[in-house]
Amino acid sequence: MSHRFLYQNMIGAGTIVAPSSVAKAIVGGAVPRVANGAGAAVFSGAYTGQDQEVYTVEIGTAGQVGAAAFRWRKTSTPVGAWEASGLPTALTDTALDHGVQVRFANGASSPAFQTGDRWQATASQFRSPKKLYDLDPNTAWRSGSPPLDPETFVFDLGEARAPDALLIHGHNISASATVRIQANEADSWGSPALDEEVAWRGGTMAHYLSTAPRSYRYWRLLIGGEEGNPAGHVEIAELYLGGYFEPAYGFAWRSVVGEEAMERGQETENGSARSVLLNRGRRAVLPYAHVSAAQKGLFLSMFQAVKDKGAERNKPLFVHLDVNDADSLFLATLAGAFSPAEEGPDDYAFELELQERLT
Repeated sequence: MSHRFLYQNMIGAGTIVAPSSVAKAIVGGAVPRVANGAGAAVFSGAYTGQDQEVYTVEIGTAGQVGAAAFRWRKTSTPVGAWEASGLPTALTDTALDHGVQVRFANGASSPAFQTGDRWQATASQFRSPKKLYDLDPNTAWRSGSPPLDPETFVFDLGEARAPDALLIHGHNISASATVRIQANEADSWGSPALDEEVAWRGGTMAHYLSTAPRSYRYWRLLIGGEEGNPAGHVEIAELYLGGYFEPAYGFAWRSVVGEEAMERGQETENGSARSVLLNRGRRAVLPYAHVSAAQKGLFLSMFQAVKDKGAERNKPLFVHLDVNDADSLFLATLAGAFSPAEEGPDDYAFELELQERLT
């Protein structure tokens, strides 16, 4: 049986991801860090950045509102640097960046602001495009509300690369939407060199690319016709654009997929034991026999890649147990060990155990 493992996502921390929109997030209230004067800073706005940032404003020139001047920085600003300095304080909002703004108010004494007075506010983003590749189905990117038509993502892979598959997992895209994957030599989309339609499916959409050759630096996901999405936004938990490992050998054909219950023991008030059902999910055990040493090495490479020592994490991967059956695709973790037994010359046998990664 032709089956595939998808664990080499080309979208990652080094990818420049440009979404057409992202859900607006929150800007927390100002926390005074140094307050020698009686004045106050007030942060506000709808944050549109991709990461949590702590914004700092500091008075550089003492005085009342209008005469006093300030500078500002955020968490990602290089150490010792400021994003801008010598800005006049005002009673109305001054834009910083990504939707964050600040205004100032005089206090009971004058001058309201002393040099060195400082306030901070935290801007938090829980629906960032970075959620698309964190391998956590419980987090998701979310568009603005209402969604744009179309909603798009442009991925700059840094160099020309040739993915084989696109997966859209944990989405709320409507069945009537138009979904396309496109690619080009440049970040220009009037007439992309690659343009393929993605068939809609609830839960997880899988699309194996057919255009050849298809090595491009810029890739774009287009989702059209979603401005009326019933949820008021578009949401995607995981997005995979990358290759796949298709073993040369099928696993032994038998009923390999089972259902398991995730339960937790609990004691009632009167001391009786009871089991609490937390979730249900699929578990698969794939038995392989007569595998060559070369193929065994590819399985070992996959095992080592997802059992990531550097990240101290057992990374989930997508598994398509039968490429002709869309229902057989799911997000899973490798459970247990990789222990191939040598049955003869260039002949190995082992089992892979997969546990579905649930929300």
